Amino acid sequence: MRFARLVSTSLAAGTLALLVAPKGEADETQPCSWQIEYTLAAKLVLSDTPMGEGDGTYTIGPGTVVLRYEDRDGAPGGAVEMLSYAMRESFVIKSKTLFWSTTVVTSTHTAATPDQCSIVARGALDPATRNILWKTPIHGYRTDGMLTCSGSMCGKFGAPPRGEMQLHIGPSNVQFSPFVLAPDMKTFTMAATHVSKTSMPKQSAAVTLGGRERSRACVPVPTCGKKT
Repeated sequence: MRFARLVSTSLAAGTLALLVAPKGEADETQPCSWQIEYTLAAKLVLSDTPMGEGDGTYTIGPGTVVLRYEDRDGAPGGAVEMLSYAMRESFVIKSKTLFWSTTVVTSTHTAATPDQCSIVARGALDPATRNILWKTPIHGYRTDGMLTCSGSMCGKFGAPPRGEMQLHIGPSNVQFSPFVLAPDMKTFTMAATHVSKTSMPKQSAAVTLGGRERSRACVPVPTCGKKT
């Protein structure tokens, strides 16, 4: 019985020693990256539409983008990787002239395609300007969905045909403008960036972005693509 009590006491002492052991002796601290998800608001700027009747700026979204930052002294910094990008586009174009009256309803979704390392684009955060400069284009940027046209211009001058049609733009590689972070590093903006030019429907499209941090987590440093 006394031997059992001694064994029990020794085990308890050993457990206590592990609990109070200095950090790094009981286990090693693993380096991490900062993975931050942002909610996006956006504007779609259209130009070169048939007879200029659809030219204008349209509110789209919401969307999301997920960025993974290198850790710099316990805070996000250094290299930046875009892991995902997604945006909803739902808006209506109405045009009226002396002889024409047309409505085009757009309902689409835009996303980027990750590479073999689950990365959409690579860049770096400039600490002096708080700008994320994208060193590579957004990979596999594509838009899919539906257009519905009603009115007298449908099917003419590059306008969509009357009724519903499927819309597929891309995939293509799109070079984003810098993400300009606010001083608190919680929000960012992106100036108008050209994303597509199509003949059906006839238009050129640019996007402006505003992002607000939704969540962040410290995740293991990725090994994919790293030289060993």
